[in-house]
This record gives sequence, C-alpha cells and structure tokens, in this order.
Amino acid sequence: MLLPRSSGLTRKIIDVSLLVCLSLGTLYAGARVGLTPRDPSQGVAVIFAPWTIAEKTLARSVEGGGRFVRFGGLPFIAVVMPDNANYPDRMLDAGAWLVVDPRTLAACSAALSFTRQPT
Repeated sequence: MLLPRSSGLTRKIIDVSLLVCLSLGTLYAGARVGLTPRDPSQGVAVIFAPWTIAEKTLARSVEGGGRFVRFGGLPFIAVVMPDNANYPDRMLDAGAWLVVDPRTLAACSAALSFTRQPT
C-alpha cells in the first residue's frame, strides 16, 4: 500500500513547527538551568504561568514554605524569602514555570520599565 505524498506546504509547516518547538524547549531548559538562584536563602523570584492571578501567585508562593516579599512587576511573579534550601524544587513541583535569582528579574524589570507608558 502506497502512502500519498505530502505536499510541499504541509512539509514546510511540519518543519517550521518542529523548529519552533525545539527552540522553545531549548530556551526554557537554558533559562531553568542558567537562571537558577545560587543562594536561595537570599531570596528567589517564582514565575508562574502568565494567566495566574495575583491572589493565586501569593497563595502558591507561601504554601511552599516561603515568606512573601513583593510581586515582581507582574502579578504572576512573586519574590519570596524561602524557609529552607529545597524551596525552589518544591515550587517547580507545584507548578511554577521558573525559579530565578531576583536580581536577574530586577534587571529584566528595569528594561521593561523604559517601555511602559505613564497612566
């Protein structure tokens, strides 16, 4: 039995889709490894999904054993002082997308503040 040949357009869509998936996966893996806080006891920034509301961000970040310090510029980012060293792992297991050094986050927030329009 012969399978029909896929059209050139379908093949290009599949190739581009695979390339996008691999690129996003590599970007996420690099961020997860490269932005990991060196000393979690000095504080961490916990990043949840962008559609997470502020109340859930606050609740989830303190459930894992941390003390809430502030939001990180957006309602789905919380800066937390962890109670113990395995807090980042617990947050990742609880659904956080990333746990990063808050100084790294501050550098990104400063760059974003230049693009905001006054309200």
